[in-house]
Amino acid sequence: MHRLFFAIFPDPPALAALQRIAGTLQDANTLRGRWISPHQYHATVRFIGDYDDEHAAATIESARAAAGDVQFTRFPIVLDRVATFRGRFRAPCVLRCSSECEAPIQSLWQQLGERLADAGISGGDERRFLPHLTIAYSDRNLGDAIPIEPVRWEVAEFALVDSFQSQHRVAARWPARLEPETPRYAAAFTPDK
Repeated sequence: MHRLFFAIFPDPPALAALQRIAGTLQDANTLRGRWISPHQYHATVRFIGDYDDEHAAATIESARAAAGDVQFTRFPIVLDRVATFRGRFRAPCVLRCSSECEAPIQSLWQQLGERLADAGISGGDERRFLPHLTIAYSDRNLGDAIPIEPVRWEVAEFALVDSFQSQHRVAARWPARLEPETPRYAAAFTPDK
């Protein structure tokens, strides 16, 4: 099955910081489980769905077309705590987004959902979004979130990802738009004679 989703990826300095955090958690034996390979670190912005070979290509093309209208400007993302999601056999161990980055990433999630829904793609019907980056699937829940040294980067693009047989392939990328310029009015005034 092809797992399709839109995602953002950490830049190289943020990726190095994420690796250090994961290493510290492993060394401290804070969690045991299956650790995600750092080259697969990403924050899913909108999950589209799981598709067989026959339907994946068409869905990728439709999702590309839908995402082409999304407009966003660069925004910072800040991950400031480690947490686990409850109620699963293998609890995802995630780095959670600080409150300062909630609004822009929520806006991107919302726009993608609207475009997918307009295109008739099921990923547009997601009702809730909790920004996070998964680093492991743990054997237990952490309980309370653990504060960490904040990891930040500026989101300059988002991507459509096709995850197949544990390999992530970027099918398309969309850069941030430039901020709209403030109109400049240099109207010449000619007094009446």
